[in-house]
Amino acid sequence: MSELDRQILKTIIDTAHDHYFVVNADGQVLDVSPGAAAVYGMTREELCAANVHDLEASGVLKPSISLEVLRTGRALQMMQLTATGRRVVAQAHPVFVAGKLECVVSRSMDLTDIQLLQQEYAVLQQRFTDHLCRNSRSSELGGASADESDWGTVGSARSVAEQTTHDAQQGRALCEQAAREQAECEDAALELGELQVRSPVMREIALLLKRVAPTNATVLMLGESGVGKTAFAHQLHRWSQRADGPFIEVNCGAIPESLFESEMFGYQAGAFTGAGNRGKAGLMEQAEGGTLFLDEIGELPLATQTKLLKVIQDGIITRLGDTTTRRADFRLVVATNQDLAARVEQGQFRLDLYYRINVLPVSLPPLRERREDIPALIEQHLSRLNQRHGRRKLLDASLWPILMRQDWLGNIRELENWLERAWLSAPSDVIDSDSVKTLLNTCSTNNANGLGNSFGFSNEKSNEIGVNDSFPTADTLHSDKSLSAPAAEGAVAMPVPKLGPNETLKEGLARIEAQWLHEMAAELPSTYAIAKRAGISQPSVVRKIKKMNR
Repeated sequence: MSELDRQILKTIIDTAHDHYFVVNADGQVLDVSPGAAAVYGMTREELCAANVHDLEASGVLKPSISLEVLRTGRALQMMQLTATGRRVVAQAHPVFVAGKLECVVSRSMDLTDIQLLQQEYAVLQQRFTDHLCRNSRSSELGGASADESDWGTVGSARSVAEQTTHDAQQGRALCEQAAREQAECEDAALELGELQVRSPVMREIALLLKRVAPTNATVLMLGESGVGKTAFAHQLHRWSQRADGPFIEVNCGAIPESLFESEMFGYQAGAFTGAGNRGKAGLMEQAEGGTLFLDEIGELPLATQTKLLKVIQDGIITRLGDTTTRRADFRLVVATNQDLAARVEQGQFRLDLYYRINVLPVSLPPLRERREDIPALIEQHLSRLNQRHGRRKLLDASLWPILMRQDWLGNIRELENWLERAWLSAPSDVIDSDSVKTLLNTCSTNNANGLGNSFGFSNEKSNEIGVNDSFPTADTLHSDKSLSAPAAEGAVAMPVPKLGPNETLKEGLARIEAQWLHEMAAELPSTYAIAKRAGISQPSVVRKIKKMNR
């Protein structure tokens, strides 16, 4: 390193607002920034002559983040309480040379100053409030004549009020800046990764999960489909001491019941017809030393629930066709969008398994209850789309209020789906309301928002396929035989429409189906509600609507 480079580095360390530590592989402090003396209660010379083992033992560093990095060899972030009573958020990074850890560089930001700014702002607010109260009482006691007789007093009060107002405005600005900096510090301490968490309720959930991450406690993720249960499970794994191990994700509803046991527990060679010659390790074995994430656990077959319960209780796995047992060493995280307690009452879920997995239930609220998270989610997904397609498209400002007030019944998944369609539909690099006019209807989850029909049925398309045609009236029906008999007791007899001129049966059925879908779309808030009413899947509803709009 040249002398110029050395001086530049020294200037950066000496003048930095953050406090820097450089520690060698033995824990000896090589250098610190001058400002660290006030935070840690020791002079720069004393700190440079110390070892982080001694500093941690004496309480100067509680705990020493550099010592933790020397132990683990990984970058870390944590909160520290210094011997002087100051709270700091610290980050430390290992420095490797030829694969060997040579030293650790850490920096810390003092949060105490931010808290003092907030307290100063509170004092300014109280001064301003007290001043207004005094003026109000003086006006009531003195009346108008007293005000007219002493213009100097009035002018003085006005100047004090103006100065106090100015102080309050400055304090408010300082507080807002402090709040932003504190949020950034908390984000750094949380190590959120790709999680976009801005709402208070989600920050509390993230803090809870980070606290329990070092343990092996089973976590039960609850919430509607698309709220981010899988993303939080991944982040929980990254926070845990098993982060270097595998993360095995299993969708319990996607594996056929006949194959579930062999996939989960594995099998020995020749265990059944079609089994591999060398056998196969199950998903539980593959999760050795890591995390096993069982998504949609409410779909787990009852027979498999019994075997899963035994694995959780005994910590032992037995492959199909094998007599030897294997130790199960994984952290279990499960998720569901169903009411497991109700399924227990219905006899569809074992009560003992429910108690085993319900150690730490975490309920993720739907997106409509945490709208503060929407802007960050939009920006993150737009960035992904731009990177994926090699363009740099932006969202027009006029769309933000529309997207912010949607209910997003499909939650994050629906939001990302809409954004991708909007990105692909926009001809220019600005996604505005004109380029996604049709999609704005699908974005709306209720007609009260003033965006028209909820699912993109344009009037032109509707007329082309006849979805606005009403059912034939009694005058156009057949004789009494045209009335369908009730399918069951209590069913209502419905008139059967006639086929149109030169209309085939297939075309007639398509027209009737379109009519029904159009009517349900006008009455129901989402494609999920339509699917439930029609007794079909939500993707089927989307496909049928797309087909009708062609």
